[in-house]
Amino acid sequence: MNVNEDVLLEILLRLPPKSVFKSRCVSKRWNQIINDSFFLNSYAEQRKGPNGVDRLLAIIGCPNGISSPIEIVPLLDNQIGTVPRELGDFICSSNGLILCVRLASNGHIFCCRNDITYTVLNPLTKKWVTLPSPANVNINILMGLVCEENTAQLVANYKVVHICQSIWRNELMIETYSSKTRKWIESKLFTTDYFSLRQFGAPLVLNGIFHWKVSDVLIAIYDPNDIGGENHLQLIEKPRVEGSSYSTGFSRSSDGLLWYGENNIRQIMKFWMLPKGENGYRRSCTIPRQEWSLVHTVNLDSLRDNYSIISHVKTCMQDYYDLYMIALNPKNPFIVLFSICGTTFVCDIESKSVEPIPYHAPPTNDHLGFYNLYPYFESPFLSSYALQ
Repeated sequence: MNVNEDVLLEILLRLPPKSVFKSRCVSKRWNQIINDSFFLNSYAEQRKGPNGVDRLLAIIGCPNGISSPIEIVPLLDNQIGTVPRELGDFICSSNGLILCVRLASNGHIFCCRNDITYTVLNPLTKKWVTLPSPANVNINILMGLVCEENTAQLVANYKVVHICQSIWRNELMIETYSSKTRKWIESKLFTTDYFSLRQFGAPLVLNGIFHWKVSDVLIAIYDPNDIGGENHLQLIEKPRVEGSSYSTGFSRSSDGLLWYGENNIRQIMKFWMLPKGENGYRRSCTIPRQEWSLVHTVNLDSLRDNYSIISHVKTCMQDYYDLYMIALNPKNPFIVLFSICGTTFVCDIESKSVEPIPYHAPPTNDHLGFYNLYPYFESPFLSSYALQ
Protein backbone atom coordinates (compact mmCIF):
# COMPACT_ATOMS: atom_id res chain seq x y z
CA MET A 1 0.00 0.00 0.00
CA ASN A 2 1.38 3.38 -1.04
CA VAL A 3 1.10 6.11 1.57
CA ASN A 4 1.18 9.79 0.69
CA GLU A 5 4.60 11.17 1.62
CA ASP A 6 3.15 14.00 3.73
CA VAL A 7 1.02 11.50 5.67
CA LEU A 8 4.00 9.18 6.12
CA LEU A 9 6.08 12.09 7.37
CA GLU A 10 3.44 12.96 9.99
CA ILE A 11 3.30 9.34 11.14
CA LEU A 12 7.07 9.08 11.51
CA LEU A 13 7.23 12.36 13.42
CA ARG A 14 4.90 10.92 16.06
CA LEU A 15 6.90 7.74 16.66
CA PRO A 16 9.35 7.33 19.56
CA PRO A 17 13.06 7.38 18.62
CA LYS A 18 13.55 3.62 18.81
CA SER A 19 10.66 3.00 16.40
CA VAL A 20 11.99 5.62 13.98
CA PHE A 21 15.39 3.97 14.06
CA LYS A 22 13.87 0.58 13.19
CA SER A 23 11.66 2.11 10.47
CA ARG A 24 14.68 2.80 8.31
CA CYS A 25 14.71 -0.90 7.43
CA VAL A 26 11.15 -0.92 6.05
CA SER A 27 12.12 0.31 2.59
CA LYS A 28 14.54 2.51 0.70
CA ARG A 29 11.87 5.20 0.59
CA TRP A 30 11.41 5.23 4.37
CA ASN A 31 15.17 5.23 4.88
CA GLN A 32 15.55 8.21 2.55
CA ILE A 33 12.85 10.20 4.38
CA ILE A 34 14.29 9.50 7.83
CA ASN A 35 17.84 10.36 6.75
CA ASP A 36 16.74 13.67 5.28
CA SER A 37 17.93 16.73 7.23
CA PHE A 38 14.44 18.29 7.06
CA PHE A 39 12.95 15.30 8.88
CA LEU A 40 15.74 15.21 11.48
CA ASN A 41 15.30 18.89 12.32
CA SER A 42 11.50 18.61 12.41
CA TYR A 43 11.69 15.51 14.61
CA ALA A 44 14.10 17.22 17.03
CA GLU A 45 11.77 20.20 17.45
CA GLN A 46 8.65 18.08 17.92
CA ARG A 47 10.23 15.79 20.53
CA LYS A 48 11.16 18.61 22.87
CA GLY A 49 9.34 18.74 26.16
CA PRO A 50 7.87 21.71 28.06
CA ASN A 51 9.80 24.99 27.83
CA GLY A 52 11.56 23.71 24.70
CA VAL A 53 14.03 21.50 26.59
CA ASP A 54 14.92 17.85 26.17
CA ARG A 55 12.57 15.36 27.78
CA LEU A 56 13.67 13.24 30.70
CA LEU A 57 13.64 9.58 29.64
CA ALA A 58 15.18 7.79 32.61
CA ILE A 59 17.03 8.03 35.90
CA ILE A 60 20.35 6.21 36.20
CA GLY A 61 21.18 4.92 39.68
CA CYS A 62 24.82 4.12 40.38
CA PRO A 63 25.87 2.52 43.68
CA ASN A 64 29.07 4.05 44.98
CA GLY A 65 31.64 1.77 46.56
CA ILE A 66 29.76 -1.52 46.20
CA SER A 67 29.67 -4.24 43.58
CA SER A 68 26.23 -3.87 42.08
CA PRO A 69 24.88 -3.40 38.53
CA ILE A 70 23.93 0.04 37.23
CA GLU A 71 20.19 0.63 37.37
CA ILE A 72 18.36 2.47 34.55
CA VAL A 73 14.72 3.19 35.40
CA PRO A 74 12.75 4.37 32.32
CA LEU A 75 10.06 7.05 32.49
CA LEU A 76 7.10 7.81 30.21
CA ASP A 77 6.85 4.13 29.18
CA ASN A 78 10.07 4.36 27.19
CA GLN A 79 11.83 1.09 26.40
CA ILE A 80 15.28 1.98 27.69
CA GLY A 81 17.70 -0.93 27.81
CA THR A 82 19.89 -1.89 30.74
CA VAL A 83 23.63 -1.52 31.20
CA PRO A 84 25.27 -4.96 30.92
CA ARG A 85 27.19 -5.66 34.10
CA GLU A 86 30.35 -6.59 32.22
CA LEU A 87 30.65 -3.01 30.90
CA GLY A 88 31.63 -1.77 34.35
CA ASP A 89 30.94 1.61 35.94
CA PHE A 90 28.83 4.45 34.58
CA ILE A 91 30.77 7.66 33.91
CA CYS A 92 28.42 10.00 32.04
CA SER A 93 25.98 10.32 29.13
CA SER A 94 25.82 12.64 26.15
CA ASN A 95 23.06 12.94 23.54
CA GLY A 96 21.72 9.46 24.28
CA LEU A 97 25.06 7.61 24.52
CA ILE A 98 26.59 6.35 27.78
CA LEU A 99 30.28 6.02 28.68
CA CYS A 100 31.25 3.08 30.90
CA VAL A 101 34.64 2.07 32.33
CA ARG A 102 35.80 -1.39 33.40
CA LEU A 103 39.01 -2.49 35.10
CA ALA A 104 40.92 -5.66 34.31
CA SER A 105 40.94 -6.53 38.02
CA ASN A 106 37.92 -6.92 40.26
CA GLY A 107 38.62 -3.60 41.94
CA HIS A 108 36.37 -0.59 41.80
CA ILE A 109 37.16 2.17 39.33
CA PHE A 110 38.32 4.47 42.10
CA CYS A 111 41.01 2.00 43.18
CA CYS A 112 44.39 1.35 41.65
CA ARG A 113 44.41 0.85 37.87
CA ASN A 114 46.36 -1.77 35.95
CA ASP A 115 44.24 -1.80 32.83
CA ILE A 116 41.22 0.22 31.75
CA THR A 117 38.55 -0.39 29.11
CA TYR A 118 36.15 2.25 27.81
CA THR A 119 32.81 1.31 26.28
CA VAL A 120 30.30 3.59 24.57
CA LEU A 121 26.77 2.22 24.95
CA ASN A 122 23.44 3.06 23.33
CA PRO A 123 20.79 1.77 25.79
CA LEU A 124 17.99 2.24 23.25
CA THR A 125 19.49 0.05 20.52
CA LYS A 126 21.38 -2.12 23.06
CA LYS A 127 24.55 -1.75 21.00
CA TRP A 128 27.96 -0.79 22.30
CA VAL A 129 31.49 -0.21 21.05
CA THR A 130 34.59 -1.14 23.05
CA LEU A 131 37.39 1.36 22.51
CA PRO A 132 41.09 0.50 22.31
CA SER A 133 42.95 1.11 25.56
CA PRO A 134 44.57 4.53 26.02
CA ALA A 135 48.35 4.68 26.30
CA ASN A 136 48.49 6.28 29.75
CA VAL A 137 46.84 4.84 32.85
CA ASN A 138 46.96 6.81 36.05
CA ILE A 139 45.31 6.66 39.46
CA ASN A 140 43.88 10.18 39.22
CA ILE A 141 42.06 10.89 35.98
CA LEU A 142 39.03 12.70 34.63
CA MET A 143 36.92 11.09 31.94
CA GLY A 144 34.17 12.34 29.67
CA LEU A 145 32.09 11.66 26.58
CA VAL A 146 30.67 14.12 24.08
CA CYS A 147 28.36 13.01 21.27
CA GLU A 148 28.15 15.55 18.47
CA GLU A 149 24.75 16.71 17.28
CA ASN A 150 24.33 15.69 13.66
CA THR A 151 21.32 16.57 11.53
CA ALA A 152 22.93 15.58 8.24
CA GLN A 153 23.11 11.83 8.76
CA LEU A 154 22.30 9.09 11.25
CA VAL A 155 25.86 8.54 12.41
CA ALA A 156 26.91 8.95 16.04
CA ASN A 157 30.15 10.93 16.01
CA TYR A 158 31.61 11.13 19.49
CA LYS A 159 34.77 11.87 21.45
CA VAL A 160 36.07 10.40 24.70
CA VAL A 161 38.59 12.32 26.79
CA HIS A 162 40.98 10.81 29.33
CA ILE A 163 42.81 13.40 31.45
CA CYS A 164 45.73 12.21 33.60
CA GLN A 165 47.33 13.77 36.67
CA SER A 166 49.60 16.78 36.15
CA ILE A 167 53.25 16.20 35.26
CA TRP A 168 54.38 19.82 35.56
CA ARG A 169 52.76 22.85 37.10
CA ASN A 170 49.70 23.98 35.11
CA GLU A 171 49.98 21.03 32.71
CA LEU A 172 47.92 17.86 32.33
CA MET A 173 48.34 14.94 29.99
CA ILE A 174 45.20 14.35 27.94
CA GLU A 175 44.24 11.66 25.44
CA THR A 176 41.26 12.13 23.14
CA TYR A 177 39.55 9.32 21.23
CA SER A 178 37.54 10.16 18.11
CA SER A 179 34.99 7.79 16.57
CA LYS A 180 35.95 9.24 13.18
CA THR A 181 39.63 8.25 13.37
CA ARG A 182 39.19 5.39 15.92
CA LYS A 183 42.45 6.46 17.53
CA TRP A 184 43.63 8.09 20.76
CA ILE A 185 45.56 11.35 20.29
CA GLU A 186 47.85 12.49 23.11
CA SER A 187 48.43 16.15 23.92
CA LYS A 188 49.02 18.56 26.80
CA LEU A 189 46.26 20.47 28.52
CA PHE A 190 47.15 23.82 30.09
CA THR A 191 45.24 24.85 33.22
CA THR A 192 44.76 28.28 34.77
CA ASP A 193 46.26 27.06 38.05
CA TYR A 194 47.79 23.97 39.65
CA PHE A 195 45.34 21.56 41.22
CA SER A 196 45.20 17.94 42.31
CA LEU A 197 42.55 15.57 40.96
CA ARG A 198 41.14 14.52 44.32
CA GLN A 199 37.49 13.95 43.46
CA PHE A 200 35.77 11.92 40.75
CA GLY A 201 32.42 12.86 39.35
CA ALA A 202 30.37 12.48 36.19
CA PRO A 203 30.86 15.51 33.95
CA LEU A 204 27.91 17.33 32.47
CA VAL A 205 28.25 18.11 28.77
CA LEU A 206 26.59 21.40 27.83
CA ASN A 207 26.89 22.61 24.23
CA GLY A 208 29.76 20.17 23.69
CA ILE A 209 31.69 21.50 26.73
CA PHE A 210 32.67 19.37 29.74
CA HIS A 211 31.87 20.57 33.27
CA TRP A 212 33.52 18.77 36.21
CA LYS A 213 33.54 19.32 39.93
CA VAL A 214 37.23 18.50 40.43
CA SER A 215 37.60 19.31 44.13
CA ASP A 216 35.67 20.71 47.06
CA VAL A 217 36.39 24.24 45.87
CA LEU A 218 36.99 24.04 42.10
CA ILE A 219 34.99 23.51 38.90
CA ALA A 220 36.78 22.69 35.63
CA ILE A 221 35.49 23.53 32.14
CA TYR A 222 37.00 22.01 29.02
CA ASP A 223 36.00 22.51 25.37
CA PRO A 224 37.40 19.63 23.26
CA ASN A 225 36.64 21.58 20.08
CA ASP A 226 38.53 24.72 21.10
CA ILE A 227 40.70 25.61 18.12
CA GLY A 228 41.56 29.13 19.24
CA GLY A 229 45.05 28.14 20.35
CA GLU A 230 46.47 25.80 22.97
CA ASN A 231 44.29 23.30 24.83
CA HIS A 232 42.82 25.14 27.77
CA LEU A 233 41.24 23.87 31.00
CA GLN A 234 39.44 26.74 32.73
CA LEU A 235 39.24 26.51 36.51
CA ILE A 236 36.45 28.29 38.40
CA GLU A 237 36.16 28.60 42.14
CA LYS A 238 32.84 27.34 43.50
CA PRO A 239 30.54 29.77 45.32
CA ARG A 240 31.17 29.91 49.05
CA VAL A 241 28.55 27.90 50.95
CA GLU A 242 27.86 27.20 54.60
CA GLY A 243 28.34 23.60 55.68
CA SER A 244 29.26 20.57 53.57
CA SER A 245 27.80 20.15 50.08
CA TYR A 246 25.62 17.09 49.56
CA SER A 247 24.79 17.16 45.86
CA THR A 248 25.53 19.53 43.00
CA GLY A 249 24.42 20.30 39.45
CA PHE A 250 25.24 22.46 36.43
CA SER A 251 23.18 24.08 33.71
CA ARG A 252 23.46 26.69 30.96
CA SER A 253 20.70 29.16 30.19
CA SER A 254 19.63 30.03 26.65
CA ASP A 255 22.06 32.97 26.64
CA GLY A 256 24.98 30.65 27.44
CA LEU A 257 25.42 31.67 31.08
CA LEU A 258 26.74 29.03 33.48
CA TRP A 259 24.55 28.07 36.46
CA TYR A 260 25.51 26.03 39.50
CA GLY A 261 23.23 24.46 42.11
CA GLU A 262 24.17 22.94 45.44
CA ASN A 263 22.29 21.09 48.17
CA ASN A 264 23.74 20.91 51.70
CA ILE A 265 22.87 18.72 54.67
CA ARG A 266 20.76 21.55 56.10
CA GLN A 267 18.14 20.72 53.44
CA ILE A 268 18.70 23.94 51.50
CA MET A 269 19.15 24.25 47.72
CA LYS A 270 20.96 27.32 46.39
CA PHE A 271 21.41 28.38 42.77
CA TRP A 272 24.09 30.75 41.43
CA MET A 273 24.72 32.34 38.03
CA LEU A 274 28.17 33.27 36.68
CA PRO A 275 28.27 36.39 34.44
CA LYS A 276 30.51 36.25 31.37
CA GLY A 277 33.59 38.38 30.84
CA GLU A 278 34.81 39.98 27.62
CA ASN A 279 36.13 36.62 26.39
CA GLY A 280 33.29 34.57 27.83
CA TYR A 281 34.56 32.13 30.45
CA ARG A 282 38.02 31.76 28.95
CA ARG A 283 40.57 33.44 31.18
CA SER A 284 44.31 33.24 31.78
CA CYS A 285 43.60 32.89 35.50
CA THR A 286 41.17 30.98 37.70
CA ILE A 287 37.78 32.73 37.98
CA PRO A 288 37.24 33.75 41.64
CA ARG A 289 34.15 32.76 43.61
CA GLN A 290 33.21 36.40 44.13
CA GLU A 291 31.94 36.64 40.54
CA TRP A 292 29.03 34.24 41.21
CA SER A 293 25.61 35.78 41.89
CA LEU A 294 23.18 33.97 44.20
CA VAL A 295 19.78 33.94 42.44
CA HIS A 296 17.54 31.42 44.24
CA THR A 297 17.36 29.75 47.65
CA VAL A 298 14.91 26.88 48.28
CA ASN A 299 14.58 24.96 51.56
CA LEU A 300 12.74 21.74 52.33
CA ASP A 301 10.44 23.31 54.92
CA SER A 302 9.05 25.81 52.41
CA LEU A 303 8.45 23.03 49.90
CA ARG A 304 6.58 20.97 52.47
CA ASP A 305 4.51 23.96 53.57
CA ASN A 306 3.57 25.04 50.03
CA TYR A 307 2.98 21.69 48.35
CA SER A 308 0.72 19.11 49.91
CA ILE A 309 2.11 16.43 47.59
CA ILE A 310 5.49 16.79 49.33
CA SER A 311 4.10 17.11 52.84
CA HIS A 312 2.64 13.59 52.53
CA VAL A 313 6.08 12.06 51.89
CA LYS A 314 7.08 10.01 54.91
CA THR A 315 9.85 11.41 57.05
CA CYS A 316 13.16 9.60 56.72
CA MET A 317 14.91 8.13 59.73
CA GLN A 318 17.82 10.51 59.19
CA ASP A 319 16.38 13.97 58.75
CA TYR A 320 19.52 15.53 57.30
CA TYR A 321 19.29 13.19 54.30
CA ASP A 322 15.67 14.09 53.47
CA LEU A 323 16.45 16.36 50.51
CA TYR A 324 18.73 15.29 47.65
CA MET A 325 19.13 17.44 44.54
CA ILE A 326 19.64 15.12 41.57
CA ALA A 327 20.36 17.64 38.82
CA LEU A 328 19.47 20.87 37.07
CA ASN A 329 17.98 20.57 33.61
CA PRO A 330 21.03 21.01 31.32
CA LYS A 331 19.28 23.63 29.18
CA ASN A 332 17.00 25.31 31.72
CA PRO A 333 18.53 26.27 35.10
CA PHE A 334 15.09 27.03 36.55
CA ILE A 335 14.05 23.36 36.41
CA VAL A 336 15.53 21.15 39.12
CA LEU A 337 15.11 17.45 39.89
CA PHE A 338 15.27 16.47 43.54
CA SER A 339 14.43 13.47 45.68
CA ILE A 340 12.85 13.28 49.13
CA CYS A 341 13.17 9.88 50.80
CA GLY A 342 13.28 8.11 47.43
CA THR A 343 10.35 10.00 45.85
CA THR A 344 11.54 12.13 42.92
CA PHE A 345 10.09 15.52 41.99
CA VAL A 346 10.63 18.09 39.25
CA CYS A 347 10.34 21.73 40.29
CA ASP A 348 10.03 24.80 38.07
CA ILE A 349 11.48 27.58 40.21
CA GLU A 350 10.03 30.38 38.05
CA SER A 351 6.44 29.10 37.98
CA LYS A 352 6.78 27.61 41.48
CA SER A 353 5.28 24.32 40.33
CA VAL A 354 6.24 20.90 41.70
CA GLU A 355 5.28 17.55 40.20
CA PRO A 356 6.29 13.98 41.11
CA ILE A 357 7.82 11.81 38.41
CA PRO A 358 7.15 8.05 38.21
CA TYR A 359 10.45 6.94 39.66
CA HIS A 360 11.19 5.65 43.14
CA ALA A 361 14.90 5.92 43.74
CA PRO A 362 16.80 3.79 46.22
CA PRO A 363 17.38 5.69 49.48
CA THR A 364 20.28 8.11 49.09
CA ASN A 365 21.92 6.53 52.12
CA ASP A 366 20.87 2.96 52.88
CA HIS A 367 22.55 -0.09 54.37
CA LEU A 368 24.18 -0.87 51.03
CA GLY A 369 25.90 2.47 50.62
CA PHE A 370 25.46 5.72 48.72
CA TYR A 371 23.64 5.98 45.37
CA ASN A 372 24.57 8.57 42.77
CA LEU A 373 21.60 9.52 40.60
CA TYR A 374 21.92 10.91 37.05
CA PRO A 375 19.16 12.03 34.67
CA TYR A 376 19.09 10.55 31.17
CA PHE A 377 17.59 12.96 28.62
CA GLU A 378 16.32 12.28 25.15
CA SER A 379 18.74 13.22 22.41
CA PRO A 380 17.47 16.13 20.28
CA PHE A 381 18.90 14.38 17.24
CA LEU A 382 18.72 10.83 16.01
CA SER A 383 22.48 10.49 15.55
CA SER A 384 22.73 8.94 19.01
CA TYR A 385 20.36 6.14 18.10
CA ALA A 386 22.49 4.86 15.25
CA LEU A 387 25.62 3.75 17.09
CA GLN A 388 27.88 1.97 14.62
